[in-house]
Amino acid sequence: MQFSVPARAALPRNIVLPSLPEFRANAIAGMVAGVIALPLSIALAVAVGVPPIAGLYTAVFAGAFAAIFGGSKYNITGPTAALVPLLSHVVLKHGAGALPMVGLMAGVLLLAMSALKFGRLVRFMPGTVVVGFTAGIALSIIFGQANTFLAVSGTDPTLEHFHAKTWDTIRHLGSVGWVTPAVGLATLGILVTTPRAWPKVPPALIAIAAVTAFTWGFGVDTPTLASRYGELPKDLPRPSFAFWDSGLFIELLKPALAIAVLGAVESLLSAVVADGMAGPRIRHDSDRVWRGKDFATRVTPLLGGLPATAAIARTAASIRAGATSRLAGVFHSITVLLLMVALGSFAGHIPMTALAAVLLVVAWRIAEVPEVLKLLRRAPREDLLVLVSTILITVFFDLTYAIGFGVLASAVLLIRRLINVPAAAAMLPDENGRVAQVSPELSELIKSRPDIDFFTAQGMLSFHSAASFEYQVQGDEHRPLILRMKDVHHIDTSGLLTLEGIIEHRQKHGGRTILTAIQPEIRPVFERFGILALLGEGNVFEHTKDAIASIDGAIEEPDQMDTAPVPA
Repeated sequence: MQFSVPARAALPRNIVLPSLPEFRANAIAGMVAGVIALPLSIALAVAVGVPPIAGLYTAVFAGAFAAIFGGSKYNITGPTAALVPLLSHVVLKHGAGALPMVGLMAGVLLLAMSALKFGRLVRFMPGTVVVGFTAGIALSIIFGQANTFLAVSGTDPTLEHFHAKTWDTIRHLGSVGWVTPAVGLATLGILVTTPRAWPKVPPALIAIAAVTAFTWGFGVDTPTLASRYGELPKDLPRPSFAFWDSGLFIELLKPALAIAVLGAVESLLSAVVADGMAGPRIRHDSDRVWRGKDFATRVTPLLGGLPATAAIARTAASIRAGATSRLAGVFHSITVLLLMVALGSFAGHIPMTALAAVLLVVAWRIAEVPEVLKLLRRAPREDLLVLVSTILITVFFDLTYAIGFGVLASAVLLIRRLINVPAAAAMLPDENGRVAQVSPELSELIKSRPDIDFFTAQGMLSFHSAASFEYQVQGDEHRPLILRMKDVHHIDTSGLLTLEGIIEHRQKHGGRTILTAIQPEIRPVFERFGILALLGEGNVFEHTKDAIASIDGAIEEPDQMDTAPVPA
């Protein structure tokens, strides 16, 4: 089944009905993803601090809308662990009622980012930053679930910062009994061991069902969903804008932006993983991924759900189960809806510690511990600084600051490395007596003219390399300078001003500057800035051989001397 979404509308067209085998394969894949999503949606909603039904509504509505209108055929969308720290912070500071508003704002921001084609820019986010804030999110979830896993009582729920919450938990460890931690450890044991025995059955479903049946059947005294949030409602929600509070708009702008950016990154990462699993010919539309997520993020809060993003694990499970189209995502939502209605009364007996155990395993998986350890052992020191700082800022301060710091630090380190790359090099013979990157004939001609300064410009002539470029092309200002521009494909204003200064300095001292092999994309820039006019007629050549001949007062007929085998 294929959908084509027009640029200015959010409705599918050119719908191709699937064949019966395709319909059956995607229905099975969607059911597998839905079964996995059911306990996770409940656990993630509880981790955020809202009733479990909000997580189920998110899987149902966000999953369906994103599947139909998104840019990936395979993404399974719903509540995810990546957003838990951000959403729980909003709940802690402004209450659960602020979540629909911040979700709607994030959706509008995603719409603007999609319109501006920001989807392509997110792909350039440094890998160390992605690994860093993902590991930081995992640590935040693990420590955040300690109170629920152990049933610690008497703690202050208004504490925001990691160190304060951790110390508060330590101070109240005396309130911990043995029953609830034992139930949590049993759940962890099932989660760890069942994948080996039943690899095709979601371990979270087995663990939740088994532990709930045991504690309910034997009357084990441990906090449950019903004791915390009451029974799950059986009715579907009605759309409502009653949550909107203009007074919170400014305060929610920063978390909304963070939710939009992080949700976009997670959705694109999921789409990339899905492309890799589906085959080399499958490619997602990054900007349409955002439009689909934007649509889901704007609509779901109106229906009682949470901000959502694509779930990599659920997407991968769907593909492994045979998903080939968006139909799998739709069936995922239908499956969650049917299970929610059928098992709603049973869900109230789920122990809170069992849900915490599920989240601990999820956090361990998203932390990518082997990848982090590999980077800690092998990555350059500068990248280690970015990685460790991003993790610590995520845990101790705020994910928004962590992403901002990581991107800024990576950019600064990149510029620092680019500065060390020579912006220009003298065209001199090497140890073998050859001038690199030119034909043997041109090499001999250059060596025969010590009265001329030969330089080749390299890479980007930009603000990061302008000063180095000016220093490197210094020579006898009275001698002609031939500057080969073959390897320059970008030049900014700083580079243009520097080049202009070099030309004027030579002209002031009676020297001559000649440019050769200017790339087609650079020539219009030189024309607009006046570089070609400043050089004057007869100082721009396609071939270095012709430039040398012009210094002697006679331009030879162009041939292939300096273009074969390597063009000048």
